[in-house]
Amino acid sequence: MRRMLSAALLAIVVSACAVLAQVDADRLASVKREIGEKAAANAALRGSKGEMPEDNELCFTCHANFREETLAKSHLAAGVTCAMCHGISHEHMNDETSHTKPDIVFGRAEVAEFCSRCHESHKSPDKVDAFLAQWKGRTRPNGTLILQQAMCTDCHGEHAILRVPVVQAGA
Repeated sequence: MRRMLSAALLAIVVSACAVLAQVDADRLASVKREIGEKAAANAALRGSKGEMPEDNELCFTCHANFREETLAKSHLAAGVTCAMCHGISHEHMNDETSHTKPDIVFGRAEVAEFCSRCHESHKSPDKVDAFLAQWKGRTRPNGTLILQQAMCTDCHGEHAILRVPVVQAGA
């Protein structure tokens, strides 16, 4: 009887996990579709076809540091490209002077809200508390000063544009 109860309980847990995984997959698909539509519409306003890239190769032309960056790799494995978060950004890609920003750029206060569209909550809130206890008021190795509230990319990946000094001619 105990084995039957355990087997039944296990079946319920497995079924519940499958339902939760589908809910997450459905939410992700919905967010990806919405972001893709907005990015395509934004690109169309700028005179582009607005076709969403299926990979990040165009971005890696200039931002090669993201090819092996944890956050970029894990998102790409889930089918989330740079363009899905930052827009199609044709003007940005065609600016050899690097003055044109991507279509969508996030300030520190906007990151957590945007990430939460796919990631409903942090898996380990205690890790967030430990991070803040360790780093609040200090500068991280990536140069980020952690103040009142940390954002997702303070811990996850090295998702930041590298500032490379311009070499003056004749210097």
